[in-house]
Amino acid sequence: MLYDVTFLRRQGLRLKRSDLEPPLRGTLRITEMDRATNNSKRNLLRVELWAAFETSRMRNLASMSDPVLLPTMGNGLLIAGTELQSEGDKIWEHRQIWLCRPTIEPERP
Repeated sequence: MLYDVTFLRRQGLRLKRSDLEPPLRGTLRITEMDRATNNSKRNLLRVELWAAFETSRMRNLASMSDPVLLPTMGNGLLIAGTELQSEGDKIWEHRQIWLCRPTIEPERP
């Protein structure tokens, strides 16, 4: 199922409605990462937003660890979690919230 995902925070800070960027469209995947394959040294749940890329590939648009589903009004859901950000050799983490609304998939010819 495709979702339109709006990021409600930037670098951990809540955005005003006027500062929200247009939603990204993609497929949500929730997976578990084994403690042997991550720096946290514990099993992690991870939520990722994937979009079609070229004809047979997918690309990861965004990801968060430790996702928590939150109630919201109307159709859709809020997912809160921890997002990693890197710049040069620095890596830091901050809170992120996604507003996820299901969308109707386009018809295929």
